[in-house]
Amino acid sequence: MKQTLTILLMLVAGIVFYSCNDDDPVGNNSVSQIMFVYAEHNDSYWDQENEEYVYEENTRAWGVVFGDPFPAFIHFKLGETIFSDDEYSEIYPGYIGIGLDTEEPMITSNLNPLDVEVKTSLGQVNGTVFLPDTMRTLTLSEYDNLQLGESFTVSWSGSNAEFYQVSLNYRWVDENDNSHYEYLGEFVSGNSITYPGSNFLHNGEISYISVQPINGPIPEEGTPGNMDGDGSGFLYYIGEYLNYEGDDIIVGSGTPPGMSKNPFNEIDEKVIRERLREEIQNRILGNQ
Repeated sequence: MKQTLTILLMLVAGIVFYSCNDDDPVGNNSVSQIMFVYAEHNDSYWDQENEEYVYEENTRAWGVVFGDPFPAFIHFKLGETIFSDDEYSEIYPGYIGIGLDTEEPMITSNLNPLDVEVKTSLGQVNGTVFLPDTMRTLTLSEYDNLQLGESFTVSWSGSNAEFYQVSLNYRWVDENDNSHYEYLGEFVSGNSITYPGSNFLHNGEISYISVQPINGPIPEEGTPGNMDGDGSGFLYYIGEYLNYEGDDIIVGSGTPPGMSKNPFNEIDEKVIRERLREEIQNRILGNQ
């Protein structure tokens, strides 16, 4: 996964800086650096030193910076807190990673609105973003058994986010009893999504449904950034997700006894973030 992501981002970097001399996807031909910054709000965090959960509002952030010439990291500022140590950044082929495989910058005050500043040897880029409201309800068109080829709708309420990431995991078996696992992820600007019946043509189960509110530029090709200064950037604020907590939804006749549980339920948080980051960047830069 990490190798694939590295190759992807190297390609993204090449596309971005070739475009700086021609048709820049962010609409600024003078840009020498571009960045994607993701901040995530939570009501608690794990205190590694004391090995306990601390129930206090917090925001942690991560991101990537591309530059030409290749920049040197100086600091990452969240609210009034500056993170300047090397432990918060790492150099990858073609880009700087902030809070990826390194220490994640985290704050517990000045959370909303959130002011973000990234400073490199190429200059400083700033942005401000508001936290989306907390989601309250999650409604499904079917809670028990979905017929083969039947469409499936997920809807929600309680948040004023600019868009939402909807994640659905579907496991099924084919005619040779081979197991398959599909991740159906979408970005939605409204308050519902209907998956067409063509997604559900095999006996199986919908094992995971999650909706997460996000504020920031809509992930579409040509969308302008919301950070400016000595470069350009895309700043996102991710609210707490709302998961469906009921039983798995049977599709057709379901999966046979003994089929292993969906591995997506045990995916590492960093992999989930990489997937979100990859999907947003791909869509904005027109790579899918």
